[in-house]
Amino acid sequence: MSDMAMLSGFQAVVFDLDGTLVVLGMDWEQTRKEMAATAMTSFGEDLSEMTVWQMLRSVGGPERGILEGVLRRREIEGAYAAEKLPLADLLPSLRDQSVGVVSLNSRECCRVALESTGLRGYVDALVAREDSEKLKPDPEPLLKCIALLQANVSEAVFIGDRERDRLTARRARVAFINAHKFQ
Repeated sequence: MSDMAMLSGFQAVVFDLDGTLVVLGMDWEQTRKEMAATAMTSFGEDLSEMTVWQMLRSVGGPERGILEGVLRRREIEGAYAAEKLPLADLLPSLRDQSVGVVSLNSRECCRVALESTGLRGYVDALVAREDSEKLKPDPEPLLKCIALLQANVSEAVFIGDRERDRLTARRARVAFINAHKFQ
């Protein structure tokens, strides 16, 4: 089945960003270590065994802002070095459908990555980390993006590269296609 045939029945096509449309030029393990070190020195919490996303969920208030600052700086650096993945070449073909992006990355990171890879003009709606109270795999960001695209969940598909993307789609009751099926 062709790539377009897989998507032909959907009004809205929503993509994950990093690992699906682009690869950010950042070292996630170094980012995690820097965030953990910052947590220890800034507010005395040992978060060294947590992932980046677990760290963000575990703290609130000013502490979260401090960790967000480290992550945002690293993401934006990585966004300027982003490289388009082959699936991104499909975006110009989706002119009869609404296209959205749902990402765990910051809005600025997403904007820079989409602009630096020439993809921004193909995206109708973006829901980034700060646009939703909850993060993937919670369905809230995906549902918000579908609403921004003025589509129903039954008319939408979510394309991602990770298990959390599949779980997000399942929890939102939205069709899911693994990005690797397009390669």
